Amino acid sequence: METVLRHTAITRIEHWSIALSGIMLYATHEMQDKSLHIYIGIAFALFLMLHIIRRCVTGFDALMKKGDIKEGLHIIKSFFVKNIKIAPQGKFLPEQRVVYIYILCGILCILVAVSGISNIIYYYYPALRSNFIIKELWYMHHITAALFVIFFIVHIFFLLLPANRYLISSMFTGRLSREKAAEKHPKWDY
Repeated sequence: METVLRHTAITRIEHWSIALSGIMLYATHEMQDKSLHIYIGIAFALFLMLHIIRRCVTGFDALMKKGDIKEGLHIIKSFFVKNIKIAPQGKFLPEQRVVYIYILCGILCILVAVSGISNIIYYYYPALRSNFIIKELWYMHHITAALFVIFFIVHIFFLLLPANRYLISSMFTGRLSREKAAEKHPKWDY
């Protein structure tokens, strides 16, 4: 089977570093001793920073475009309703670009990482717990972390839908069948 390169090795390493450290953050958030959670959080923030720096240098090809939310909802509707026509797509689907801006490169990761710094202060300097800014950042960390978990679950849910399962192997191998690329992503110049 002939394939095309969808994700480079560095892109896959970035994706899995951020994803696995995010999963480990969730797994360690209830631990009594917050040290492991903090160390993993620092790694998560570093992976995120490296990704953003690399994207600033190489370009953000998965950024949201005008009309992505509407088109993404239309595509999502097509997963559940038969005979809905989908416009030709590029390398990334509209719903992927929307999730990317909110989860990875954007709002939630940055807010989780920045507000996580306040948690270090909150847990290791109890005298400052009554400080208004520290307390508000502590709340923000927990709210944005919960939203991150929700977006992560939605991300996995849509990836596991039959119409999108062909994308799973590309996050491990970096490759996508030329046939699927032509069928699902005809605007992509691979």
